[in-house]
Amino acid sequence: MPAITRGLATNPPAVPDGKAKLRLFDDKLTGFIMEVRTSGAVTFYVRYRDARNRQREVRLGKLGDITVEQARRRAQELRAEASLGGDPAGDRDRLRAVPTFAKFVEERYLPFAKERLRSYADHEGFFRLRLKALWGNRSLDEIRPQDVADLQDRLRRAGLSNATVNRYVAFVRRVFNLALRWEAYEGRNPAQHAEMRREHNRERFLTETELRALFMALRDEPNKSAAHALAFLAATGARRGEALGAKWEHIDYERRLWTVPVSKSGKRRHIPLSDAALAILERQRPQAPGLFIFPGADPDKALGDPTKAWRRAKKLAGLDAGLRIHDLRHTFASTLVGKGRSLHEVGTLLGHSQISMTMRYAHLAPARLIEAANEAVPVLM
Repeated sequence: MPAITRGLATNPPAVPDGKAKLRLFDDKLTGFIMEVRTSGAVTFYVRYRDARNRQREVRLGKLGDITVEQARRRAQELRAEASLGGDPAGDRDRLRAVPTFAKFVEERYLPFAKERLRSYADHEGFFRLRLKALWGNRSLDEIRPQDVADLQDRLRRAGLSNATVNRYVAFVRRVFNLALRWEAYEGRNPAQHAEMRREHNRERFLTETELRALFMALRDEPNKSAAHALAFLAATGARRGEALGAKWEHIDYERRLWTVPVSKSGKRRHIPLSDAALAILERQRPQAPGLFIFPGADPDKALGDPTKAWRRAKKLAGLDAGLRIHDLRHTFASTLVGKGRSLHEVGTLLGHSQISMTMRYAHLAPARLIEAANEAVPVLM
């Protein structure tokens, strides 16, 4: 075994005929290897045994990228590390095994979320629309807290609301939490301590006059299934997904209850049906002889999206173009509070899991709050 020197590396022996490479082992440093290819390229390696006495090998670099002296010094360092119980090749393999953000999300996270999360469509959209292009080619362990902070700033500059930015951060945090749980990489969650932005809830409520104009416009809407679905939302305060997925079998006419098998909270909930809600169902029945109360063009499938009908109705009723379908739910709640119903009653009707979600409507009943305050301390002066 010759000594691997600068002279030997710059003028290596020829590779034997019929062979693709020639390997030379240093006679001074055990495990230090110089590999010569038929092309003349010279590459250095180091070989050692790990703590389990398995033979391991690490590529040090190619001549030209590193010198013989640098390769020898690095070989000594890695063999010393192995002697102390380390495993440089194992560390290398672990790094190479860390998936990219795109690979992990596409192959592991989204299939998992699709079977378990009602918000799957949102998560798929977050990844596809922005995050794949931004982080897709980066390994999970290369994404840092500063990258998450930069993402938040980028989304804000793009005009997204604080609420939407927070949903992006929550998605990223969930992805990395699962990656850590499944041992896809070692490290910390870069979104763990990301600062959530203050959200300003949009509180747009229709007045009684506006609501009456909307119902008049919905009567003239050609898409009767969509029109009745929108009217039903206004009459029940339900979430859009709950109404569009409703089936006739979920309606108990005797008890005047609509059962939502799985609500946003993941639990079954029961929604009382007012006279107005029952009247809407009665008008819709001839339009929907199948399974779903509000079917789409295919009578065997639920209505997908009533947005076009919503836009037409808003325009015909002379309402603000920025009014959202979800504002019908806010209107339902605000009307109840304004008529003296307790926040507990309103929260129950809306299916809120926490009273804090209903507290946004507290300011709409100032008279009742003043009355309550007056009961605390009588007038003394």
